[in-house]
Amino acid sequence: MPIKGVGEVTLFAPDPEGYWTWLTTAMGAVLTRRSAHLIQGVIASVPVTVHPADAKSPAGPGAQVVYWLVENLEEVLAHLQAHGAHPYRGPIVGEDGVRVAQVQDPWGNVWGFLEEGDGHGK
Repeated sequence: MPIKGVGEVTLFAPDPEGYWTWLTTAMGAVLTRRSAHLIQGVIASVPVTVHPADAKSPAGPGAQVVYWLVENLEEVLAHLQAHGAHPYRGPIVGEDGVRVAQVQDPWGNVWGFLEEGDGHGK
């Protein structure tokens, strides 16, 4: 299961626009893409996405998901499920055309994965 590095950090907020403003002024975030549902940019060269909070990912403690770059999403998901993780979100093709999925480990933590080839982290 080759993990290539961090591809993105996703932050969940009930007010993505207001949160993005805070990230810009407080953390130096630089905008790279905006859509109807997501705001994307970089903080210190790390890709960051602000996603609307929802029932599975409410705002507050633990409202960040680190997405790891992988070569083969299905292979990674099968490997992790064989080790006790279970699907949490996806796999889907995101608004930006990237294949993504999340799993929840046996301790309740959520892990995100981006299939390589999407331009993240390159």
